Amino acid sequence: MKSRIISAIGPIAVFLIFIALWYAVAYSLHNNFSPASGKPMIIPPPHRLFEDFHGPIRDRIFTALLISTRTALTGLALSAFLGIFIGIAMSQAKWIERSLWPHLIALQVTPIIAIVPLMIRLIGANFTARVAVTVIISIFPIVSNTLFGIQSVHPSLHDLFRLQNTSRLVVLRKLQLPAASPAIFTGLRVAAGLAVIGAIVGDFFFTKGDPGLGQLITFFFLNNLSGPMFITALFATGLGLMLFIGFGALNRIVIGRWHESVTR
Repeated sequence: MKSRIISAIGPIAVFLIFIALWYAVAYSLHNNFSPASGKPMIIPPPHRLFEDFHGPIRDRIFTALLISTRTALTGLALSAFLGIFIGIAMSQAKWIERSLWPHLIALQVTPIIAIVPLMIRLIGANFTARVAVTVIISIFPIVSNTLFGIQSVHPSLHDLFRLQNTSRLVVLRKLQLPAASPAIFTGLRVAAGLAVIGAIVGDFFFTKGDPGLGQLITFFFLNNLSGPMFITALFATGLGLMLFIGFGALNRIVIGRWHESVTR
């Protein structure tokens, strides 16, 4: 009971400290709250955050949220399919792993700033390019965790299947993938956050087409609309959090209670 109370109080205490620091920073900024000066707020305090959240601004934020959500979900779905497929292929043949692994690492460490303009040149400033950027950012943890999970299966279990003269496909389906599923879901949860980041950050460069959350943040920043800018950022955070929690719930459904990563 004591540990449960501490576990509940901890997040609440950290949140209250965060809000207190937010107020401290907001009120310490020069000319932040002087109506006579006519200068916009640099960082609005929490209680003034939603003052401009109405009418056209609210509609624009919700429209941008739908666009970024569609981009993130489409990119994440493609990343999951391609990432698991590539991870399985790399686990089945050493030469495939050695051929693809250096290029995947290079893709992972390449700055997104260098990737987005290239995608615009190759594909155009459209939905496909936004999804492509999202896939590039989010695919690596799925590939690496799938490969790690499959390669972490205990050798004695492989020996047991070999004694039964089991085919490689059956070993993959009945041993390797079930054993690797906790690692795969960990990769999916990490990729969920990265997919949102890819949809938002990539959107900064897409000046054509319907604006997503990234374009909207830039618009509010350039027009000194601090409140709507922070609200848009909070919506982006909420989107990533919902995807992370969703994959956590799916993890519990698929894996159940047999693995320690679920019971903790």
